[in-house]
Amino acid sequence: FSVSDAAAKMSGLDTVFYVALWYGLNIGYNIYNKDTSNQFPFPWIIGCISLGAGLLYMLPVWLLGVRKIPKLTSGDVAKIATIAALHTIGHFGAVLSMSFGAATFTHVVKAAEPVFSTILNGLINKSWAPMQVNLTLIPVVAGVAWSCMTGFSIEMNVNAFIGAMVSNLAFSLRSIYMKNALKDKTACAAKNLDSANVYAVYTIFAFILSIPLAYYFEGEKLASEWPTITSKISELEIVKLNIITGLFFYLYNESASLALGNLDGVAHAVCNTVKRVVIMIAMVVSGIDPAMSTQKMTGAAVAIGGTLLYAVVKSNVANAEKAKTA
Repeated sequence: FSVSDAAAKMSGLDTVFYVALWYGLNIGYNIYNKDTSNQFPFPWIIGCISLGAGLLYMLPVWLLGVRKIPKLTSGDVAKIATIAALHTIGHFGAVLSMSFGAATFTHVVKAAEPVFSTILNGLINKSWAPMQVNLTLIPVVAGVAWSCMTGFSIEMNVNAFIGAMVSNLAFSLRSIYMKNALKDKTACAAKNLDSANVYAVYTIFAFILSIPLAYYFEGEKLASEWPTITSKISELEIVKLNIITGLFFYLYNESASLALGNLDGVAHAVCNTVKRVVIMIAMVVSGIDPAMSTQKMTGAAVAIGGTLLYAVVKSNVANAEKAKTA
């Protein structure tokens, strides 16, 4: 038993801890977000507060020296502003989708994100996936389509579907631009721009962008309906629900980045796939969402399984290409 064995064991335990934390916080976010939407039906305001609540965690971490404060150049600001805009769109797409329909449905549709990623990566970076990778997207599309139907008739919440698809589009673009922004690892390290700090900075930018959106879409509505709302739920409870939802949102994303930093592509795909299944089960068991029909469960299983297959095949193809050039 050597020091390297002990270090590997500790690294493995760290990964398990971060994955468990990621899952737990993600379940908490989904449950609280849906509960908050049910009691306080203002998804734009909820989404805005969810982005801003992260400041309660970020600022102390930086000010106390737990994490180094990032040093941004004007070029960094421009890059991160683009990522923040896409994050804002993707976040509100998901929040609105879950407010319009069941969170389980949103997660089924969001399983189609690799379809967007593959197409957009080809269009933007001129890097098209091989045919065997593209073929794995067929069950993803088929599973999502089957979940949106009852028998052979389309029956779904159109607003929830559109919100989830907009989220897929925005988050796929965000991932591509994020990867390009972090390409120079040495320069990023010199400016304290690791993945956690980049996430913190673009979340702050996204919060600033979300304030006028929340005011435009729901500011006047909230002011006019405030007496009615506070007759059903206290002001303190509204604040508590929104802050807890926001902290769950920020911390689950942070723990995800810590977990995924220790995982390879296949392990990442497995964890991400299992995460969606765990969340869907938790939403039904908690009573927040109604039980899914057999057809919807079958479609969800096919779509989520297809997502896993896509990631595994993509990783294997990439490893084969590396082996050829080695």
